[in-house]
Amino acid sequence: MLRIHQPGYQSSEAIELELAWLAAMCRDADLPVPEPVATSDGALLTQASIPGIPEGRNCSLLRWVRGREIGKEQVRPYHYWAQGRMMARLHHHAEHWQAPPGLAKRKYDWDGLFREDGGAGIPASEAWPLLPVEYVAPFEAVASRVKLVMDAWGKGREVYGLIHADLGLDANVLFWHGEARAIDFDDSGFGYYAYDLALALENCQEDEALPRYRDALLGGYTQIHPLPKDQIEQMDLLLSAFRVFWSLWATAVMELYPRYREELLERRTRYFKLVEHYLANQGQPA
Repeated sequence: MLRIHQPGYQSSEAIELELAWLAAMCRDADLPVPEPVATSDGALLTQASIPGIPEGRNCSLLRWVRGREIGKEQVRPYHYWAQGRMMARLHHHAEHWQAPPGLAKRKYDWDGLFREDGGAGIPASEAWPLLPVEYVAPFEAVASRVKLVMDAWGKGREVYGLIHADLGLDANVLFWHGEARAIDFDDSGFGYYAYDLALALENCQEDEALPRYRDALLGGYTQIHPLPKDQIEQMDLLLSAFRVFWSLWATAVMELYPRYREELLERRTRYFKLVEHYLANQGQPA
């Protein structure tokens, strides 16, 4: 698969780190992720330009990952169990892999979620004043709690490292002969493994089978990569953190993509209600 990377979205250094991580996962751990194909001179990233396009493009080539998406009506707890095992392998590799010096990628720490640019071209710090006034206090309450938790966890390699940051059964997870496989690492970056795992449950939050899916996900994950109880207990908070992060991003980009405005507004409203529900029921298991 030839990737022509979107200009301005990821720096060359960020793409190079992503490709180096993918190559290492395939080489060192036989993980089911896209394998980069090097150029004739051994580079994983190259630049190309053609007449009529005002700037060059970063390009990379990946081997195709076999698999298929699972429709919502087909989802069973087993699929979450298999996804949990696959994510545990990703995190285990990230914990022990040393990234090449000089390469960096976005961060999903407190500043990365609530202050810096989440890919909209406008820092989240500038999006806060653009939120509907009734959103601000609940979102700030979540951000404050997240800061306390992340400060307590620190950034040791056992809790924080490279994560996919966009893995869910509704996107970027394929299945082949029962094995879960991960694609599209474009939004990967440095973050908390528990945050990455929490995002796997975002698409089933209003499903009556959520408790079974959650147990299956954690069961598959903890067979390979331990997750302390205090991190498991904060997964609902981390999901709320994602909803605030996404809402800030959507608020920043609405004017850039007017044809998606209604869709973004609808999802932002849903996330606001879920954040309110979390705050009203915090301390109770999902």
